[in-house]
Amino acid sequence: MTSHFPVVLEHESNGTVSAYVVGLPGVFAAADSERAAASAIREALRAHLAALQELPVSTRKLRTNLRVACVSHQGRHAEPEVGFLGLSALLGRRPSAKKAAAARVNGRKG
Repeated sequence: MTSHFPVVLEHESNGTVSAYVVGLPGVFAAADSERAAASAIREALRAHLAALQELPVSTRKLRTNLRVACVSHQGRHAEPEVGFLGLSALLGRRPSAKKAAAARVNGRKG
């Protein structure tokens, strides 16, 4: 069985990189570089999941929904507008020119 856990890597003002797993309190790591933080959080998650397997109680399946906050500023003194988008907004996926042309030929928007 494969599970997916969202991991956040944050660059701190003091130059370190903090990492945590969304939805798993206490699974945290910090390091001097993003690469080292990613390695450390991988080990922390591995150790956490191994410890959970040793517990005699059944653990609930975790479910996390990610949203991207989209903030737009209309004017200098106006309050910002905040909306939410799906995670795919970070990826910026758009159909290729060939795929869009084929979709138009097939009667779909492209």
